[in-house]
Amino acid sequence: MQVLPKIGHHFSFILSFGKLLAIPIIMKMPNFYSLLVAMLMAFGLNAQNVSIAVPDMTVDPGEWFSVEIKASDFENIVSMQYALLWNPSVIQFQSVTALNSNMPEFTVVSSFNSTAANLGRMKVSWYWFDPITEEGVTLDDNSTLFKVNFKAVGGMGTNTMLEVAEDTTVIPTFVIEFANFDEVVDVNIENGKISISGVNATEETFTEDFTLFQNSPNPFTETTYISFNLNVSTEAKLTVFDGSGKTVLHQNKKFPAGLSRIPVQRDMLSSAGSYFYTLETERATATRQLIMQ
Repeated sequence: MQVLPKIGHHFSFILSFGKLLAIPIIMKMPNFYSLLVAMLMAFGLNAQNVSIAVPDMTVDPGEWFSVEIKASDFENIVSMQYALLWNPSVIQFQSVTALNSNMPEFTVVSSFNSTAANLGRMKVSWYWFDPITEEGVTLDDNSTLFKVNFKAVGGMGTNTMLEVAEDTTVIPTFVIEFANFDEVVDVNIENGKISISGVNATEETFTEDFTLFQNSPNPFTETTYISFNLNVSTEAKLTVFDGSGKTVLHQNKKFPAGLSRIPVQRDMLSSAGSYFYTLETERATATRQLIMQ
């Protein structure tokens, strides 16, 4: 399909209109040009916009969840393409479901390329129009185009943007593009943020049971110490885990009242990067972040 700028159709109409009224136009050329400018400005002001929205969500660690990709002002659209981008260490792609049944030939097989989903990228493309009426698809505002199903694999306090965006990792760039039968239309995008529930890594939970301190030194290269102060001797669980939620260090025992200082050696962790540590008792939990260089 050749997509022509709608302005070209308007221009042809105006010129044809001018031929029919050649004498008046020649006699009143300044007025004709004033009319032409006014009409072109009016057409520009009425340019179509499609809106695509991805919601903000908060999910639990390990949770399987669905994200609805929604559209508004989806009027007489015949084609669309864009990429979905996310951080695969925080959310893991599972599948695409609930495709909008009002969009002919919109299928998982033909419209979605998830070969790079393990890297946090998926391409979406669709094309259809009625050959008799030369019209595309019109949807109600806030219609769900499809659902993307993920599993939360990041640790507590981690998050990722889920973005409708260009895929610049391929040549040529896989651009964002929506079109009706006459032209490429503008797109308004509202991207979402997916957060894994739990204590934010930069905050501290103050309880009557204990205080969890920031590890020191932080960042570290060889050895760091995790310190906490228990008000009374009690059973407590100290866990260190990486950004994917995998446990790399675990201690569960009865700690004495007062200050405890737990060493963490470089060889206990898998590689340089950000880790989280959590202290849990029967009544409270606190989480902080440590960084190994």
